[in-house]
Amino acid sequence: MALIARQVAALRRQVLETLRHHALCAPGDTLIVAVSGGADSVALLDLLATLPDLPLSLVVAHLNHCLRGGESDGDERFVAELAAARGFPFETCRVDVRALAAEQGRSLEEAGRDARYAFFDRLRQQYAAVAVATAHHADDQAETFLLRLLRGAGGSGLGCMPFRNDRAVIRPLLEVSRRDLLRYLHERGLAWREDSSNLDTTLLRNRVRHELLPLLETYNPSVMKRLASTAYLLRQDEELLARQVETVFAELVLSDGSGLVFDAASCGCQPEGLRFRLYRRALELLTRDLRCFDSTHIRQLDRLLLHGGTGARLPLPRGLVAIRTADGLVLSRADAALASPPRATEITGPARYDLGNGLSLLVELAAVAPTSSDADDSTALVDLDAAPFPWQVRPHARDDRLSLPGGEGSRSVGRLMIDRKVPRHLRPLLPLLLSADQPLWLAGVRRSGHARVTERTGTIARITVVGLCLRPAAGIRSHRRDGPAEAPSKLL
Repeated sequence: MALIARQVAALRRQVLETLRHHALCAPGDTLIVAVSGGADSVALLDLLATLPDLPLSLVVAHLNHCLRGGESDGDERFVAELAAARGFPFETCRVDVRALAAEQGRSLEEAGRDARYAFFDRLRQQYAAVAVATAHHADDQAETFLLRLLRGAGGSGLGCMPFRNDRAVIRPLLEVSRRDLLRYLHERGLAWREDSSNLDTTLLRNRVRHELLPLLETYNPSVMKRLASTAYLLRQDEELLARQVETVFAELVLSDGSGLVFDAASCGCQPEGLRFRLYRRALELLTRDLRCFDSTHIRQLDRLLLHGGTGARLPLPRGLVAIRTADGLVLSRADAALASPPRATEITGPARYDLGNGLSLLVELAAVAPTSSDADDSTALVDLDAAPFPWQVRPHARDDRLSLPGGEGSRSVGRLMIDRKVPRHLRPLLPLLLSADQPLWLAGVRRSGHARVTERTGTIARITVVGLCLRPAAGIRSHRRDGPAEAPSKLL
């Protein structure tokens, strides 16, 4: 009995160390615990409920996938009784995953995963929980590593499951083997449910579990631990590389408000491995999900950037399209790539004016100190005494000319856009602001010398373009969970 008690205590200490080392939760936190009724999740619930020096508020969550009929319903009842016996809140949800997959044209695995995340996200908000704890363990990590190796994956894929992902899911058991969890359950006298589908060797994961891994153990009895350790080391390398890629991405890739722009000259001279990571990062930002993109898509993007002719297009999953411009590669949603020039609009006073395609012009009266400058291209300040309302906004013509300040003559808007290296696909979208046919501002690119604010200016108008921007892509909202950010235009 003393040996059993020591083994139980040792496993609890191991899990506690994982939680602390990876900062997965803190004393008093609320956790949603995903409990299927199987051995792994039952052990996880018991461990989290009995950790020394780490009191937690636990909510038991069970998603009934409705895939195994009465067996699935039995799992749900078992977990409900388990939660009630321990006095934990219990939340359940029934989703016909098979029907959902058929409706969406997706695999059972994908439909089930999305259903679980939707359920967990709702509960996490409902209970103000810091995370959702799942029972993935070291054997799962090793199996996932082999599955991805068999299917073909790079370092990011072989890094497998992190201790915490970006959906607030934590995995406290990733350093614990299935064998240790089963022994813990026996030592604690805990019951669990067996999922009959885990024995179906027509499923690749089950074949890896029941056939490949036992074979590999004849070569190395510790192969499970070695594979899980390799996945962890690759994950660490990937996190380091991801930080470096993020820095380069912010320097080389620009956002135009609806998509991302790769400059052919600066990106094309980078090492192939770095270019591939830049494409993957862009796809992740635009779709939140890389599962539908594979190495073929990445290589096609690279060929388009390096060798594609101007106007060449590459359709991609999730409604994306890549377009090769004269000076780069634009990656955006297909509908955004069809944007048309701004519509002609009369500006009669301070207000917000819709120019179409999600583009608008915000005109405000401004109080600016006499020493202020209006040189920032993201906005324009206008002396209303020199250029009174009404104004006009229209698409620019290539031979429109802006007077330069200081008596330096004038320059065509076409030349100004070339000098400022405005991507070709954006140039038709830039509105031109005029007063009595005198150009005031090529939005976001250059103010003319006409009606500029001086120390003698009395009434000042500030104009900002909303919905058109070209700035470092690090500034866009990652994952677009709340939709695109509405930000002032800043082309260069």
